[in-house]
Amino acid sequence: MTTNVFADILVELERRNLKLAIAESLTGGEVSSKFVAIEGASRVLLGAVVAYQDSIKERMLDVAANLLAARGAVSEEVAIAMAAGAREHFAHAANLPIEQVVAISTTGVAGPDAQESIAAGTVFVALHAPQVEPKVAEFHFEGDRTRVREQAAEAIANLLWDYLRP
Repeated sequence: MTTNVFADILVELERRNLKLAIAESLTGGEVSSKFVAIEGASRVLLGAVVAYQDSIKERMLDVAANLLAARGAVSEEVAIAMAAGAREHFAHAANLPIEQVVAISTTGVAGPDAQESIAAGTVFVALHAPQVEPKVAEFHFEGDRTRVREQAAEAIANLLWDYLRP
């Protein structure tokens, strides 16, 4: 493996003829930017949605309004729903079978303040992919907004790499 997990992920996705869809909230495009910075990303990356507002999560990613109301945007269930919505929408838009698309998502509180009793640094990352149950991981990062967002991007890359690891 090279020192750039984002590059390794693109290589492995391409080797398996899989495409990548991304749904981001707290990372605000940082995850997709890390992939786009790599030459040849367009062979694998379908696109990304930055769904910062709940209404965007609901309307663009099909996250159920009652789920958002019951669990809040910063939750395991919403992270999974965001990834599932991205996978379905990007597969449809690209006219690909859903089995060919892997989707990842990030949601959380970057800080510096807590959000509705959820501590700053709380992050959920999720993976929705072929042949596996959806995966989600919860983290409690420390640092300023920038550092929390960077750690969230690293966390989702590691979750995706764990799924792909040859």
